[in-house]
Amino acid sequence: MKFEDLLFFANAVQFAAAVIAIVTFKKYRASNEKYFLFFLWYTLLVETVGLILGEFYDVDNSWLYNGFMVTMFLFYYFWYYKILKSKLFCRFVRLFAIVFSIVAVASFVFQESQGYHKYTFLTGAFFILILTVFHFYQLLNDDQVLVVKYKLSFWISTGLLLFSVGMIPLFSLSEYLDFHDTAYILTVVSLNVILYGCYIIGFLWTKKNYNHF
Repeated sequence: MKFEDLLFFANAVQFAAAVIAIVTFKKYRASNEKYFLFFLWYTLLVETVGLILGEFYDVDNSWLYNGFMVTMFLFYYFWYYKILKSKLFCRFVRLFAIVFSIVAVASFVFQESQGYHKYTFLTGAFFILILTVFHFYQLLNDDQVLVVKYKLSFWISTGLLLFSVGMIPLFSLSEYLDFHDTAYILTVVSLNVILYGCYIIGFLWTKKNYNHF
């Protein structure tokens, strides 16, 4: 499979998730997961612009993805702050957001404009990994644990957990890898398919009664 085909396939899965999010919106519109409808379309827009700039105009698009990376992780922190009930967990979310923001600003100031901000991503993904564990702990101690598969937040956290577990070691070794190598791109695309595949399952499987504030 060609490099362009892999990127197109990843965008196709993202587009499918965004469309399904619209179709099933009434099932989760009363929950904090409603924000994901807008976030998915925002993500799709950024990915499409980045693909056009990089593949068709041969323009360095790392600045676009670095900026998106910051907004992406801050969005996830915002969402977890909304859904986590424990005050202790919420304090951790605030702490993570502050530390992540400091690392992100430092990366923009001290790192070259070209190239992806490795430490920003690793910091953000590591904190997301912890927050998914917090969320699963909350679900296990919830009265609805037996019907957890119908909760959209469960599928979102599952996707984020699997994505983070795969991407953290990959980005940790990024200095030894070729970002344009087919194997690397295939791994990243596969992890994105897993992430958005979990979103799609969640949107389709979720039930309105189990998605509310």
